Amino acid sequence: MCFISGEKGRRDGKTVNQIIYGWSVVLGCAVVCGCNIGVLSNTVGVFLKPVSMELGVSRSQIALYSSIFSVIGMFSAPFQGRLMEKYSLKKLMVSGSVIAGICLFCYSFAPGLWFFYANAVLCGLVFGFTNLIPVNKILSNWFTKKKGTAVGFALAGSGLMAMVVTPVLSHMVADYGWRSGYRFIGSLYLLLMVPVILFVIKESPEDGKSGRGGTGDTETGEQNVKTGLTRAQAMGPRRFWLVLAALVLASSVAMGIQQHMIAYLTDMGYGQQYASGIYSLSMGVLMAGKVILGTLYDRLGIKGASVYICLALAASLGFLLMADLPGIPYLFAAAFGLANAIQSIPATCLVTRFFGTREFTSIYGICNAGNMAGIALGTSMSAWIYDASGSYVTAWYFYLLLSAVIFILYISADREYERRVLQKCCQ
Repeated sequence: MCFISGEKGRRDGKTVNQIIYGWSVVLGCAVVCGCNIGVLSNTVGVFLKPVSMELGVSRSQIALYSSIFSVIGMFSAPFQGRLMEKYSLKKLMVSGSVIAGICLFCYSFAPGLWFFYANAVLCGLVFGFTNLIPVNKILSNWFTKKKGTAVGFALAGSGLMAMVVTPVLSHMVADYGWRSGYRFIGSLYLLLMVPVILFVIKESPEDGKSGRGGTGDTETGEQNVKTGLTRAQAMGPRRFWLVLAALVLASSVAMGIQQHMIAYLTDMGYGQQYASGIYSLSMGVLMAGKVILGTLYDRLGIKGASVYICLALAASLGFLLMADLPGIPYLFAAAFGLANAIQSIPATCLVTRFFGTREFTSIYGICNAGNMAGIALGTSMSAWIYDASGSYVTAWYFYLLLSAVIFILYISADREYERRVLQKCCQ
């Protein structure tokens, strides 16, 4: 009897250790997301006006470097997904983070526009090794029922990092110039990313030692069993292309707003620090938005989560169009912070629901390519509209229309999936 009790105690103790370490992996992934999305991607808007003014180029010309980065990332994402299926994920993540950090630092030495474009190519080639593809693969290995929540918490790191870094970066750019700003974020990226990847993140429960193995899922003590479709099989059904189209448009809208938010507010007469504060606030709310959206996918499914996403996005665009009224920018920051999760959370949850985990990394790599394509399109689209019309207003109205299209695509994909499942059950 005592022996049985002792065994139970050891099993219980091991389970607690497994759960705790599973969530420590989430924390490590949050730091990775914070550096990649919060620092590398989300700070582009801080540099947009200062760089364009010093180099004497248009906003669309300087915004193009961000689009080049995204396009290169888009085409390399499927290839990177394949590599991560075959080789050590942590080694690829460390290598990618070192190169990306150096690229960020090197922007500070740019003699002209061409250097931004060339450096963006190199950075885009390695970005996928440290971005959402490996994070989602790792969390898929650790979590089952709580996957949406775990992903939400991990991706919330991007909002936290952007909220903290943006005001500091804005002050630095204002006081010491944009070149000092790039040196700051490049150093920050390297000093945070590499140690966390090496010493905190474990690729899978089986990768842990000394009682760390097992699942991080608090609701299941079972090992994850990978089932579902191959990449070739996943690309056959119509729902795959509906999801991909939705992800492209969602990222276009989100980044089209985000990367030009500071420039838009300063154009309206607000000060640089005020505009940066609004941006920082939206990134702070984004932390909650990613957790909320991940939880909604777990509890309400795609339909409920899609309603939330699109209503928050429409509200944020409405507030943006009224941003000249006192206090409205704060409402915009709150609404957009909740809506901005549209470019990250859905892909993870949709791939798992529709296609399973059998070849998650490869399938997600293609979906992430769609995200990157949307980022490239949205960032440049807003700049093109501004250069053509002298205002961002037309872009905001266009994105309002796209938010309705995104909702229709998500719902259509879910209905097509349920129809296929029903057909199989009836056979």
